Amino acid sequence: MKSLRWLCLVLLMGAATMSFASDVQVVCEPGVQVFLDGKLVGTTSAKEDGLFLAKVPKGVHVVRVEKNGFVPQSFQVEVAKVPVEVKVAEFAPEPTPPYDSGAAAAPVKQSAGNLVVTSAPQNCVVEIDGKPQDKGVPLLLVESLAAGEHKISFSKPGYDRISGVVKVLPGVDVAVRGDLFEGTVEAVNEGKGSLRVVSTPDHVTVHFRGKVSETYISRLNVTFVPAGEYPIKVVWRGYELSSMVAIIKGHRTVLEVSFIKGARPFAVSYEPE
Repeated sequence: MKSLRWLCLVLLMGAATMSFASDVQVVCEPGVQVFLDGKLVGTTSAKEDGLFLAKVPKGVHVVRVEKNGFVPQSFQVEVAKVPVEVKVAEFAPEPTPPYDSGAAAAPVKQSAGNLVVTSAPQNCVVEIDGKPQDKGVPLLLVESLAAGEHKISFSKPGYDRISGVVKVLPGVDVAVRGDLFEGTVEAVNEGKGSLRVVSTPDHVTVHFRGKVSETYISRLNVTFVPAGEYPIKVVWRGYELSSMVAIIKGHRTVLEVSFIKGARPFAVSYEPE
């Protein structure tokens, strides 16, 4: 009787285990290596119409397929009670030769930004590109300035004139302070945005703001980035692409990077957060 109870317990445990696993069918041409969560689990064949993975544990997994001489593909799958099918698309050839590391990103669609001007003392004359304005308020807002560099100067009787160059970024509020007491002109970008890198191939290394990160399922998200313009470098198998990328207050900068031969290396777009 005791043995029978143990047998029932084992069968129940087996049934419970089965309920937390399901099958994954990878549909692909023969001869392709398949990785599950980074571990090689087999090679596709015509007999299996690709590769059949039985009893994959319940949860989110990453299926990665690799073919020599071609760009790997990755898929995020959620295993539950029903079988899952992963259809592998046609493989793209690996890029040759590498692109010029100086390739530039696509121009920003927005073409104007704003200056938020403060000064010490408060009342003075502010000149932007030679056009004077009386500043008799704590904060002077200069809107819709063309993106690019602008010369700004501050003057007031009894003080030495001070000048500087400020770079206006599209869609960014740039704060400028002229200190006639100290003889300095300082500019900072206001607000924060975010960056999303979408890469082809899906696994690349990104160098941004002193940090090195890797894309996961072709994406990397960086949040709470101070508005401004930053250099970025993307590396894949020794190939490098680099450019400047603008972070805009309240927006997500989407940078699409491609190492595929004939494709556009960089494409930039912006969307509200």
